[in-house]
Amino acid sequence: MSHRKSRPQRSGHLGLRSRPVVAGVAATLVVLLLAVLGLSGRLPGSGLFAAGTVDDPAALPDPGSMTATPYIDDDEDDQTVEDDRRGSRRGGGRSGEDDEGKGREPGASQGVDEHMRRYIQAQKRLARQVSEQLDRRSQPVTFRVATFNVLGDSHTGPGGNKPGYPDASARMNMAIGILRSNAVDVVGFQEFESSQYHMFTARAGEYATYPGLSEGDKSVRFNIAWRSSMWSLVEAHTLPVPYAGGNRIGMPVVLLENIETGRRAWFANFHNPADTPSLGSNARWRAIGSDLEVNHLTELHRLTGHPVVVTGDFNERDEIFCKFTAGGVFIAAAGGSNSGSCVPPPRMGVDWVFGSDGVAFDGYAVSGTGLASDHDLVHAQATLLSQEPGDG
Repeated sequence: MSHRKSRPQRSGHLGLRSRPVVAGVAATLVVLLLAVLGLSGRLPGSGLFAAGTVDDPAALPDPGSMTATPYIDDDEDDQTVEDDRRGSRRGGGRSGEDDEGKGREPGASQGVDEHMRRYIQAQKRLARQVSEQLDRRSQPVTFRVATFNVLGDSHTGPGGNKPGYPDASARMNMAIGILRSNAVDVVGFQEFESSQYHMFTARAGEYATYPGLSEGDKSVRFNIAWRSSMWSLVEAHTLPVPYAGGNRIGMPVVLLENIETGRRAWFANFHNPADTPSLGSNARWRAIGSDLEVNHLTELHRLTGHPVVVTGDFNERDEIFCKFTAGGVFIAAAGGSNSGSCVPPPRMGVDWVFGSDGVAFDGYAVSGTGLASDHDLVHAQATLLSQEPGDG
């Protein structure tokens, strides 16, 4: 059997000392009751926290879930918000506000107004940034593009078939000087052997290249180089094109973005095989290769909407011009036309620059390269034409 201590019993009568305490408690209860009655407008479903109104914090829009909305008159919006804030500070009601609002705490309404003001300003800044970016991406971009067969190192080295030329190192210095003096921004190389690639990248650091040596000693001969202060690489791939004897070699296609405007364009560079005593007749492989090139770039332009610029030593004259321009998508920097019938330009060699819809050419030139190469530098000013935002 357990034993518990009994607690002392308290009397039901209050002593004289307890009466003032009771009176104070009663007065406090009366004050609280009056306060509750006075704040009835704040109860859920009415007044400050009425569901579905901007006064309900839970009903406020989540900025992260909303999209930017363009604002036409920034000053007018700012003034409207500022007027609302001033009205809140003065305690004045807005149109349509009933007597329930009189019971609100002043800081609550001002806090909501401040939240919305900041949110609207952030949305307007975002809208302006998007608009400015779209404007930049619709602006024309002008640059100098060239095609340059630099004469491979093996042709002028020991046992080469060009003994009267300096070695590759001296010729590469000349080639870089030619590019710089003509302010070339994008160039497609042919016969750009691995030794020449190393020389170029070590001495012309202002240019970036693709594919470099990433595709091996064969594909390196067809590198594209671009001025890295003007263009950045977005994506790249190689197109397997038959060379001498039908052996397929990956030739580069790159998507570059203009750093200043964000405009994008495809650049492709090819070298189709020549007919020579050592290589034999390659007309069949040139025909297959040029079909692949034209079809691939035409489809690329159609699918992406981006302009296409093509450089190359095609070892053909009117044949390659008529094939590239037959579909009405490409034009040649050298001129000529192909509307109904093919009319090649009056001056043409085997080195070409073509551009798709959205590209215009000016200042076409064929510049001698002396002993740097047995090919001239073929170059022109190219312009990516202005466009409507979203058109590629």
